[in-house]
Amino acid sequence: MFGKNISVRAGALREGTFHRDFVKVANPPECAFNCDMIQETLTRLARESMGVYLQAAANETAIRRMQEAARQDLGEAVPEEYAEFLRFSNGVQINNSYFKTAEHLVLENLDVPRPEIIVLGNDGNVAEFVFDRRDRKFHTIHMGFPDDRYASFGTFAEMLTTVLREQQVL
Repeated sequence: MFGKNISVRAGALREGTFHRDFVKVANPPECAFNCDMIQETLTRLARESMGVYLQAAANETAIRRMQEAARQDLGEAVPEEYAEFLRFSNGVQINNSYFKTAEHLVLENLDVPRPEIIVLGNDGNVAEFVFDRRDRKFHTIHMGFPDDRYASFGTFAEMLTTVLREQQVL
C-alpha cells in the first residue's frame, strides 16, 4: 500500500483535500518509518540531487541523550517513529523543508516553549512540522500557532511523504 502512495505526485492524489496549499491524505499509508520503500526513495532522491539532503545516521548515544533530555525538559520522549528516522538520517533537508537532528531537537524546542507540541522541523518561515502531545498525532501547523493546522497525519511516514510531494521532489 505504501509503495502506491509514495509514487503519486501531489497533483494526482486520489482522495486528498487541500487546505492552504497543504495536502491532507484521506487514505494514509499504514507503515512505520522504517519501511524500505521510504528509505530507498529518500536515498534515490538524494543520490539524484533532487533537493533531498540526507545526513549520516544518528548514533544510539545521540538518540538516547535526545530521549533523556526530552523526557526531562519537554515532559516526554520524542515519538519513537521520529527516533527511527534519525537512525536512518540525522535530520534531512528537502528543498525548503528541514527536519531537526537528534542533537538540536530538544534545545530548539526549549527556545520557544510550547508544552502542547514537539517541533520536529519547519518549512521556511511558514509552517512547522510537529508532534502534538494532546492528540498524539503529527501535524503541519502555521508557524507559532499549534492549533492552526494545515494538515494532520497518523504517522511520521505520512507527514514525510506529504512533505516530499509538497516540495515537488516526488
